[in-house]
Amino acid sequence: MPLCLGCYGHRVLQTRTSSKRQQAPEHPLRIGLDGEALRTPVSGVGQYVFNVACELERLLPHALFFAYSRVPKERLKLPSERWTVRLEEHQFLRKLPSFLWLKTRGRALCERDQLDVFWAARTLHPNLNGSTRTVCTVHDLNHMVVPETMQSSTLWSARLWFNKDVRTATSVVSNSEGTAARLRSLLHVSANAVCPPGLSDGFNTIRDEALDRRTVENLDLRPPYLLWVGTLEPRKNVGLLVSAFVDLKKRNELRSHSLVLVGAKGWQSSGLAKLIREAQSYGVRVTGYVPDEAMPAIYARATALVFPSVYEGFGMPVLEARACGTPVVISDLPELREAAGDGAITFDGTSVDLKRSLLEVTGAPRALASDASDHSWATTAKKFCEVLTATARPPIGTANVHAVAGPQ
Repeated sequence: MPLCLGCYGHRVLQTRTSSKRQQAPEHPLRIGLDGEALRTPVSGVGQYVFNVACELERLLPHALFFAYSRVPKERLKLPSERWTVRLEEHQFLRKLPSFLWLKTRGRALCERDQLDVFWAARTLHPNLNGSTRTVCTVHDLNHMVVPETMQSSTLWSARLWFNKDVRTATSVVSNSEGTAARLRSLLHVSANAVCPPGLSDGFNTIRDEALDRRTVENLDLRPPYLLWVGTLEPRKNVGLLVSAFVDLKKRNELRSHSLVLVGAKGWQSSGLAKLIREAQSYGVRVTGYVPDEAMPAIYARATALVFPSVYEGFGMPVLEARACGTPVVISDLPELREAAGDGAITFDGTSVDLKRSLLEVTGAPRALASDASDHSWATTAKKFCEVLTATARPPIGTANVHAVAGPQ
């Protein structure tokens, strides 16, 4: 009979009858989180952390949850009121760079709460002393693979602390097999578990075509359109997509299609903004932020999702499009192939091959995307919870070891 994760203090065995109530532990698990992973508007990493945190509440009904942040509580997307938020009280110190604050002021707040385990949801952690252990989630290795695409403050934080923090964490979790492979090859660290992103409820329902049509029309979108989803920043390679699309329009090879770009403005994007403005007359449309509940309809009505990133740790929009039965065109990267499953159209990163792929996906009958039903936040969180609880209170005589042989 399995151990009940919610009653870790007493190792209460899970009952076979749902009528018996779970006994509260004498010492509930105290779990801390880098709260700024949940800062709004939430990024792809933020969506991952939020959904796993929601499931953790269900799996650990007696745990105490703490979130640490410089920004006010109203700017955080918290799963529920179960989370105790430790905020920076001094206005001047709120202006510290995010990770510098976490490693100084955040560390002091964590130590005051005597945590059992800290979840480094954005990889970097405050190097807590004493009995507090750390679970580090690695979403990507941008600073080693594509440093030129990063914001300067984030890049320098990663160069200062990323490698050391991963190696000194008690346990390491990656978001994909591809990220786990890069961890082994670049940092010589083996992940304790791979916990890929899941799909929210809106992607797991049977599509209502009439409702989807009304949703898309209310956003002033008209099929047929090609779709891109993400943050407008260099790593996403949106400029290549816009240029390829415009070239095809000029050659009258994509006469009826528009190109819809969904997502918030990012960094190093002034040149891209100029390119997009000039491309609007050819059918390029930027929606900005779109509510989560509208996204399944936007995916479902698209001819295809085009995702030309130069690097991704996983590629959540690819998985979401796949769940809606929408074909995908992706850069030929192992992480994106993992997210796309079978049947994706890949291109080699060049404009010529991207244009070939766009013509292929718009010229052929719509092919069914591979099934994505095996990706759920419940499954992801269950695996993560097993690592989290084992790290917080490992059995006597055991230790979590994730480093593998290799240069340091």
